[in-house]
Amino acid sequence: MKTYRRVCALVSLWLVASIATAHAQSDPPANPPADPPARVGRLAFLQGVVSFHDAQQDAWSPAARNMPLTTGDSLWTEPDGHDEITVAGLRARMDGDTQLDMLALDDSQTRLQLDRGRLDIRTFAFDRNTPYRIVTPRGTVSLLDQGDYYLHAGSTDDPTVLGVRAGTAEIETPDGQRLTVPAGQEGIVSGAGGALQLRLVQTAPPPMPAYWADRDRAVSYQPPPYMPADVTGYEDLAVYGTWRVDPDYGEVWYPNAMPADWQPYSTGYWRFIVPWGWTWMDAHPWGFAPYHYGRWAHRGDRWCWIPPYRRERPVYAPALVAFVGGAELGAALGGHVHAPVGWFPLGPHEPYVPPYTADRGYYRRINASAGVEQAVLDEHWRHAREHEALHDERSVNRAFATVVPGAAFVRSQPVSQSALTIAPNKLAALPVAPVAAPPAPSHAVATTGAAARPDSPPPITLPTARTPLSGMETLGRPTAVEHPSAPGPRIVGTQAPPTGGKSALPPLAPHVAPAPASPDILRPSDTHAPAPIQAIPHAGETPRIVTVPHPAEPHAPAAQIVHPLPSPAPQPHIATPVPARPPAPPQQALAPVHPTAPPAPAPHPALSGEHEGRK
Repeated sequence: MKTYRRVCALVSLWLVASIATAHAQSDPPANPPADPPARVGRLAFLQGVVSFHDAQQDAWSPAARNMPLTTGDSLWTEPDGHDEITVAGLRARMDGDTQLDMLALDDSQTRLQLDRGRLDIRTFAFDRNTPYRIVTPRGTVSLLDQGDYYLHAGSTDDPTVLGVRAGTAEIETPDGQRLTVPAGQEGIVSGAGGALQLRLVQTAPPPMPAYWADRDRAVSYQPPPYMPADVTGYEDLAVYGTWRVDPDYGEVWYPNAMPADWQPYSTGYWRFIVPWGWTWMDAHPWGFAPYHYGRWAHRGDRWCWIPPYRRERPVYAPALVAFVGGAELGAALGGHVHAPVGWFPLGPHEPYVPPYTADRGYYRRINASAGVEQAVLDEHWRHAREHEALHDERSVNRAFATVVPGAAFVRSQPVSQSALTIAPNKLAALPVAPVAAPPAPSHAVATTGAAARPDSPPPITLPTARTPLSGMETLGRPTAVEHPSAPGPRIVGTQAPPTGGKSALPPLAPHVAPAPASPDILRPSDTHAPAPIQAIPHAGETPRIVTVPHPAEPHAPAAQIVHPLPSPAPQPHIATPVPARPPAPPQQALAPVHPTAPPAPAPHPALSGEHEGRK
């Protein structure tokens, strides 16, 4: 009898343990990661040498067009470079020899940090409920209205300048001084430490550098009426595509001049970006908004993009695709490819199940602008929780899946160079992963692939991870990512302050006096060096003494040499943009606000000084 009771007790304990284990496998983690922000920035354009690093990198790497930008990212332009950043109706342009940090870029605020150099900002869809602030070495600038603004960070010898072409802005120093700058004027902050002086100068800010003229003529920064204004990356759509009315979906966008066999998410590469994970980086100049918002439909023999609904606030997604993979995909390829990964664009009203969160509210929000029915959302959520692959005929774009080897995927290789051929009918029969992440390779597929191709290199060990929702195993972040090196100042970590909180001001860049011109270098017979061109001060600058830190020792305006702009630097992993853009004209001499030559990149000391932000 005692033996019977002991056996029953053991069986009961085993059942309890089994049930607990099953729940542990299906339930999300106890402390799931926070949901990522709905808003991001975009590196919309670059020319010359532009470098990038994120919060995890300890070195600069080459920047690439269409990079999503978020809190903790930084950009640096060499003296020959410049770039443009857009954030949901805001455009920021960096001049050469400029460093810009994304202190806080999320749903509640846009807070940038101009460490050095020049920044031109213009807003096209100003949101009064979202603070727009730019931290400079001498104070924090707040944009108060829709407008066009100019910022010069200054140096140890040059003042910090806030210029307002249109709108209104305010600058606040660490000691609490405030200066409101109206349109057509400049605010000047000079001095250092606790001896800062503010003054208002009734002179117009300098114009936009001439090298931006071509882009201004080509793109449209006004938000299209067919989508929400806070979609990032819409500005290139008008020049590279055509809007048409579709009887089923309303206003849709068709990209121009695409090859007959082109399909979305096939001209670019995958990159692991925190906090979203695997993110699509497209090669086309227009390739941002259509890959991170909305849905794609195949109409006739062409693809059209369906923008998000205007009535809903859009939420950025790393890639609006569904994935196929595992043993079935390996078998469809005959077992000759190690750990293949495939994906296809989500069609109209199809749900996106994010692989980086287990928050059902976020899941509803990110699908709201695509008009997904609640019953469909619930069904896909259940499949994701229970690890059930989808055999759903409603995945209308499944036959258009793009497939690459797993190694090419995790190494961020260009898809166009590694895409595999597979029959559409086989693609259409594949099960779809319940979460939008590349499925981890099965051991059977890996073994079969290695044995079937004795002439191929041995399969690499692919990194794996588990999703917060139910712990589905997927391809994870590469353990060692090798990025090409790029120039830039010493990297110093920055911490995002809360809205209205304190910001540590960056240090002033050291002033570097221009080297005296050598007659031997600039003699007319020397055809290798152009003659110097004296920059002409803009109206009202001559009487301004605020640009001279020491009146007894005024600095003469620096001679500026005009160089033709270089051709766009090749971007890593990105194919030549289509269609081709006309080359930029030679750079014109600019009217300087500060008569000093741009300093060479210098070591970037640690942040110092605290500033109480304006609430």
